Amino acid sequence: MKLDLVKQLKLADSETFRKGRLSDRVAMLGIPDAEMTESVKLAVSALLEKLEDMGSELVRTKESLSEMERLVDVDLLAPIPNRRAFMRRLAWAITMHERYGHPSTILYIDVNDFKQINDLHGHAAGDLAIRHIADLLTNAMRESDFLARIGGDEFAVIMYHADEEDARKRAVLITQKILHTPLVFAGKPITVACAHGCYSIRNGDNAESALAAADMSMYVDKKRTKARTA
Repeated sequence: MKLDLVKQLKLADSETFRKGRLSDRVAMLGIPDAEMTESVKLAVSALLEKLEDMGSELVRTKESLSEMERLVDVDLLAPIPNRRAFMRRLAWAITMHERYGHPSTILYIDVNDFKQINDLHGHAAGDLAIRHIADLLTNAMRESDFLARIGGDEFAVIMYHADEEDARKRAVLITQKILHTPLVFAGKPITVACAHGCYSIRNGDNAESALAAADMSMYVDKKRTKARTA
């Protein structure tokens, strides 16, 4: 009647076992009816209780692990995915492009003069600005888009089934929305401007190279914007 630990864990994790009737669970233990004496029944009852406890603990452990995995992929400041989650999703998008030709474009957004917000208004204002932009970006995304904060004052979006022209049109609308929706801090409005860049995934890309290309596109836009306002 002894079950090794591995078998106990597998049995405890079995939904059929946990939800089954007592007679069915006894049958699953493989004990012949002829051997079901009173002492065996007591032993079986204790074993079933132990297995139920183990099953409940396994469920709690799985739930805890799932929550930990979710938290690892969420940005510490804004309630959106972080760089780790973004790079994994970008690698997947590249694979889909290479296998099936599905187009995807990276939209890279960087806050202009973010340091000035911290310097003039304090880091609390800077943190609020990050959350403010994250909220505006979230509301502007299509359901299929994947938005993440990839570091500091930088955000990136994977736009599935979109080319660079589509992404640039969307980027202009989004950055204009951010520009004309000031952050309110301590009762005062703070205007936030952003630069943007776009890069469509190509064969031979990897996650790092594709993101770097989108970053370079953003840098060109930032220089052009500063030249116009100089």
